[in-house]
Amino acid sequence: MSTLTTDRLSHDDAERHVLGSLMHSRAAIEDCAALLDPGDFHAPKHEIIYATILAMTTRGDGVDPMTVAAELTRTGQLATIGGPLYLADLYAAPATSSNAAYYARIVRNQAVLRRLHTAGTRITQLAAASEGDVDELVEHARTEVDAVSRATAETGWVGTDLDETLDALERPTPTVHTPWPDLDHLIGGWAPGRLYVVGARPAIGKTLVALNAAEAIARTAPVALNTLEMSRSEIHHRLLANLASVPMDHLDRHALTEHDWSRIAAKRAEIGGLLLSIDDRSAVTATDVVSHARTVARRHDGRLGAVIVDYLQLMQAPTRTRGVSREQEVAGFSRRLKVLARELSCPVIALSQLNRGSESRTDRRPTMADLRESGALEQDADVVLLLHVEEDAPDVLQMAVAKNRHGPTGAIELERQGALARITPKQWRPSNYGTN
Repeated sequence: MSTLTTDRLSHDDAERHVLGSLMHSRAAIEDCAALLDPGDFHAPKHEIIYATILAMTTRGDGVDPMTVAAELTRTGQLATIGGPLYLADLYAAPATSSNAAYYARIVRNQAVLRRLHTAGTRITQLAAASEGDVDELVEHARTEVDAVSRATAETGWVGTDLDETLDALERPTPTVHTPWPDLDHLIGGWAPGRLYVVGARPAIGKTLVALNAAEAIARTAPVALNTLEMSRSEIHHRLLANLASVPMDHLDRHALTEHDWSRIAAKRAEIGGLLLSIDDRSAVTATDVVSHARTVARRHDGRLGAVIVDYLQLMQAPTRTRGVSREQEVAGFSRRLKVLARELSCPVIALSQLNRGSESRTDRRPTMADLRESGALEQDADVVLLLHVEEDAPDVLQMAVAKNRHGPTGAIELERQGALARITPKQWRPSNYGTN
């Protein structure tokens, strides 16, 4: 019998103990949720039960054999996991719930070993096939290994690295200016390690905000742009409109005048010199966004000016998490982007759709409560920018800094030049839009 087979027999008991403990203790759920994902369970039925318990806990439901059975009945999965009697057996398995974290670590470690075995096999297959670009094969191999395990936390006393913080205070803040000085006045520019959420209803201008920001940053530092809604050529059109001052309708209709071609020729080298990497795949996961960002950083000696995602609600969940609510999925995306900002020490700018809540109010300016499908966006973001356009002033873009973890909130007004895919400064005005 192989080592892996023996491990499967031993860790099945660990999985049963974990699940039984969760139905005994809310504290056990909190401990295990920090250690385990549903995909860490080897037995498919255990994965289903664990995912169900996490979903119930997120909603605030009580967890015991009867409530879990009722939820599995509602989702049509009760028979798949072995029925209510199997849940009762799990509930009776643990002598105490105090060791839940211990057994959860066994489950996690066995999951890491399985993934490492799978990753090694996959890398061997990729190398043996010898198909495709070698650099792409290496990136695939890195991705396989990166997905094996969560990063472990570093521990240490505060005095160990305090001097590094004090030394950093003597240097200027490493922020990147936005294209709008009035916004810099409020948020201080795009700062490394922070997550910026830009929310708006469709056709308001959030993509233009993202592209104008990307263009400004890409003049001096690499930018990884993930556009899930537009093609690469559509992004090119907007860059040409903005930087070469060629009307969008001329570009979209392929009806360029000699004057347009002259302007494009004059700006061709400048646009081509932008350090802007575009991933225009329409169905990507958070892992794909991370892989793109790391690839761009590696190819530029670890430098990365920003990661931009347009937009969050179009991202896809990995297969192992499908079946959970869309709100939980989007929450997972925002958490992963927040972690990415810290890992790569760069700003991450994520665009988000707003729901229609503001349309039913007298004051139609959006609030953070209008962020679509996830309150986690509000929680994870360091800065939330909400965009709004009044019907009687379509060329004025109102940009509210509704949340600013490191500074004041307020609002600015910008000029929206849609024909040239451009958002330009207008004026600054103090506002009591929100409180920090």
